[in-house]
Amino acid sequence: MPEKRKKGQHLTWENRQEIQLGLKNHLSFAAIADVIGCSPDTISKEIRKHRYFKERTKLAGNYNRVNDCKYKEKCKKRNLCNKKKGYHCRIQCKKCYKCMDLCDAYKPHSCPIEHKAPYVCNACEKSSTCRYGKYLYNANCAHHEYLETLKSSREGIDITKAELIELDELISPLIKMGQPIAHIYENHKEEIPCSMRTVYEYIDKCYLSARNIDMHRTVRYKKRTKQEKTPKVSSRKKLGHRHNDFLKYIEENPGTRIVQMDTVEGVKGGKLLQTFLWPENNLMLAFLIDSKEMSNTVRVIDYIEETIGIEEFKELFPIILTDNGSEFADPEKFEKGINGEKRTRLYYCEARHSEQKGELEKNHEYIRYVLPKKTSFDELTQEKVQLMVNHINSTSRPKFNGETPINKALKSFDKNAMEKLGLEIILPDEIHLKPDLLM
Repeated sequence: MPEKRKKGQHLTWENRQEIQLGLKNHLSFAAIADVIGCSPDTISKEIRKHRYFKERTKLAGNYNRVNDCKYKEKCKKRNLCNKKKGYHCRIQCKKCYKCMDLCDAYKPHSCPIEHKAPYVCNACEKSSTCRYGKYLYNANCAHHEYLETLKSSREGIDITKAELIELDELISPLIKMGQPIAHIYENHKEEIPCSMRTVYEYIDKCYLSARNIDMHRTVRYKKRTKQEKTPKVSSRKKLGHRHNDFLKYIEENPGTRIVQMDTVEGVKGGKLLQTFLWPENNLMLAFLIDSKEMSNTVRVIDYIEETIGIEEFKELFPIILTDNGSEFADPEKFEKGINGEKRTRLYYCEARHSEQKGELEKNHEYIRYVLPKKTSFDELTQEKVQLMVNHINSTSRPKFNGETPINKALKSFDKNAMEKLGLEIILPDEIHLKPDLLM
């Protein structure tokens, strides 16, 4: 089942790509809506609002010109050329393209698709040969138009000039007397036609004669930085890779080994750790990557395959379960090996359900012992990361009756493959899980 969208949530660029693909594949509005997770009426409104009209091609000279008058089939007019151009024409006007310029009753033909679903010609079989104007839907054009509308709708202020002058005459003198806006608002609530936050915005944008410098604390505050939302995995790419697909596969193939995958962030915008964990023994791997881009996370998977070989990779990584972050956005790139051979199956947890890979989330606690939150990873090296991982894997776990993850893994994993991945046993009394381990 597709993810439920919040009521009133705007369509994204990925959603519009799904709409364009659905139109191309002759899907109904209901089928497209099911993929996106909205109502068919939303799809209908989106297409009608953001479609564009492409005029019919006008070729040079008379070649391929056609009479596209909407009254052509019932027209009985003749000899318009003789009346207006001074010569006699024996061809019926409806069979002649010249009447388009000569006839006063001429009106261009419009395709009926304009007024009925799907309202565009994207999937029309006659589109390539049709010489009439076409209505088309393009995801990039639609999203650009949406952003322009969104931007223009938020420009300016929602108040008349007279109301603004009246507000300025009330508020500005009081601010210059040192009165806080909260105090002014409390005593003149009935006279102020907007919220207190809007008053701050008007002053900041210089709509009033009072300025930020006239207020006690505003100029001391740092401007908040707006964090960009990370795009998630599109619904179309999730097909066959959702959590319910994962549960179904596990039910049909009991005993299949599972690996959980995630990333750990240090400082926003800096280097990250890409982590893997086998829940059967809590053995963890961690690799330093430069940024939260899918090319980096795929490169780590390729490195592991190249290091231990494709057959051993299939043995250790038959199923990978991860979250919906953009760094894992295309399952095919993770599933396809270096030589094009399928090497694993990738599945996604449900949105906002990190407990579905809870063992890895819990194990990240050990990383935070050595690398506390808000610690930059930029000065780390892979050798230091591997040292930390070996100390974590050599720490006894109560859930395994005091056995360590690495000792438990040696009972079922290939020892040679573990050595190639840099996994080593640290003696119990030498375990160090403090930040100075990496000093």
